[in-house]
Amino acid sequence: MRLPTIIAWLAGIAALTALIAFNDPVRLADGIAALGWWLIAIVAWHAIPLIVDARAWQLLYRRRPPALSLLTAIWIGEGVNGLFPIPHLGEIARARIARHAAEPGEAAATVVVDLTLGVATELVFALLGVALLATWSHKLGAVRFLAPVGAVIAGSALAFYLLQRAGLFALAVRIAHRWSDAARRRFDVDSAAALDDAVRQIYLRRGPLTQSAIWRLAGWLVGSGETWLVFHALGQPIGIADAIIIESLGHAARSAAFVIPGGLGAQDGALLILGAALGLGPEAGLVLALTKRLREMVLGLPALATGYAMFARPVTDAARANS
Repeated sequence: MRLPTIIAWLAGIAALTALIAFNDPVRLADGIAALGWWLIAIVAWHAIPLIVDARAWQLLYRRRPPALSLLTAIWIGEGVNGLFPIPHLGEIARARIARHAAEPGEAAATVVVDLTLGVATELVFALLGVALLATWSHKLGAVRFLAPVGAVIAGSALAFYLLQRAGLFALAVRIAHRWSDAARRRFDVDSAAALDDAVRQIYLRRGPLTQSAIWRLAGWLVGSGETWLVFHALGQPIGIADAIIIESLGHAARSAAFVIPGGLGAQDGALLILGAALGLGPEAGLVLALTKRLREMVLGLPALATGYAMFARPVTDAARANS
């Protein structure tokens, strides 16, 4: 793990700690405790967007793997991304899991395209949230404040896409070869170029690509149900539009703060502000943020354990074969 990542991670933890400290930790804990048995429904609901995202990913394959294997890979990848302070380690994990059910190189290529579609559809989701905020709540000042966030997400998605079309992975390997002897031994330019070609081939299949994007956007929308459930359980029921506003702009803040692992502090601060802007109170927004962090841990810890068991098994089997 590099020093800048560690510093960003610690800064995020410090920001989240400060948010909790300055907003009556006891009342926040009471708010989470007040959810009671609703916590089970809130955690369980998250399975629905995961299933939708698995379907979106499945559509990118020529020969589609079983949905359950892709769902498992997404669950483990999300757990890794949520609990490990290493950017996009979860995508590497799910590509490793899915490659057993696909042609060589195809799993990694589909993960790259799925990640790109995820960012692109998240931007659409965020724009929907901004439009609803402006139309229903007349918070034009908030819309102007959120414009730079949208610009960061749009710029990131466009740059990532253009780099892929230009041969991102072969270029990255060539640069790494110039700077590191270890990279020359570990990374092969031909393999990276093959991955670039596989990615380009997926972009040429417009029908499945469009269907996958629609399912991806549906996953973001369905995820708003978690926010709706939390406020319903808190005795502050909100409409679907408000749930979409909070969910979309909270995710946008997390993505814009991509240098901070897990968007620590950024997503939580955004939810606090959005809760206050919609008349729910800052504490309610922060209870939502902490509930989301709790859900990440409840689902993420068993995901990490499952992933460790899956990755350790081949090593164990090989050791036994050599003994």
